[in-house]
Amino acid sequence: MTCISVYPYQLGDQNEEAIKSGAFWFYRKLGFRPGRPELLAMTRRKEAKMAKQPSHRTSARTLRKLAAGHVFYEFGDGPRGLWDTFSVRNLGLAVQQRMAREFKGDPESMCRATSAALAVNLNVDPRQWSEVVQTVFKDFAVVLSLVPELKIWTANQKQALVAIIRAKAAKDESVYLQLLQQHEILKKALVKLEVTFPFSKPS
Repeated sequence: MTCISVYPYQLGDQNEEAIKSGAFWFYRKLGFRPGRPELLAMTRRKEAKMAKQPSHRTSARTLRKLAAGHVFYEFGDGPRGLWDTFSVRNLGLAVQQRMAREFKGDPESMCRATSAALAVNLNVDPRQWSEVVQTVFKDFAVVLSLVPELKIWTANQKQALVAIIRAKAAKDESVYLQLLQQHEILKKALVKLEVTFPFSKPS
């Protein structure tokens, strides 16, 4: 993995136990940084104040503000901030929007249609796979149906996607994670979806 994200709840968002324990500063001292610019700026102001006044303690009110967004820890030499505004919730909302618009809110109809379309696009027959792999394939299909440019991906990029889907169904997900990390065009497509469907700020 190249990036670890901590959910706001763990920092204190609607979690008074985390507020009382100062969980935000625990993660900050480990090197995590807020993804939202305004929260990063607030963090740095507080750190500057604590540097001048070591006895200073952050109020619960401020901790609740700081806990309003994800924090991230990134590894390696790659670009920073790629996932700062990303929210899985928004992808789910985008799927729901399409389901309501094109499938009258019927998840089974959407699942059948998107799975069939993805199978044609990738030139595979999921019926030949195990039930577990078929389930994973269906999950990928509903999200990837929002990626129209997948049709023009190269054969190698499509084959790599098939390998990712099959690896996801394995008992050990380490291979899945490695393959997913290497698929740059898939990563870019998912980040692009976040920009295309900006339903809400990350929270």
